[in-house]
Amino acid sequence: MLSDDIPSYVIRYCEQLNEVKWIWFYVQMMEAVIITEELDYLFYVLKWILKTDFHDLAYEMYFYDMINPECSSESLIKDEYRAMYSQRYHTQFMEDLSVHR
Repeated sequence: MLSDDIPSYVIRYCEQLNEVKWIWFYVQMMEAVIITEELDYLFYVLKWILKTDFHDLAYEMYFYDMINPECSSESLIKDEYRAMYSQRYHTQFMEDLSVHR
């Protein structure tokens, strides 16, 4: 896939997917890899995302980037993609925040 250093939790997640879901996840990961600033940080964030029932990995990355629970000074999403993803996901993000309050 991307590297020989794929974390075991990603491998375990992929092993339990059927062929259709694996292809879906692969497409989701391809977008995530393109928009991410750093692969190590992406795999770090995946530790929590893969535990949820997500439908859009890019949105989950945006959500995680906005709430920034680790108080990381670096963004998960590259600058050249930030405006596009903010425009695409801001409304959903605000709705999700209001649900959790």
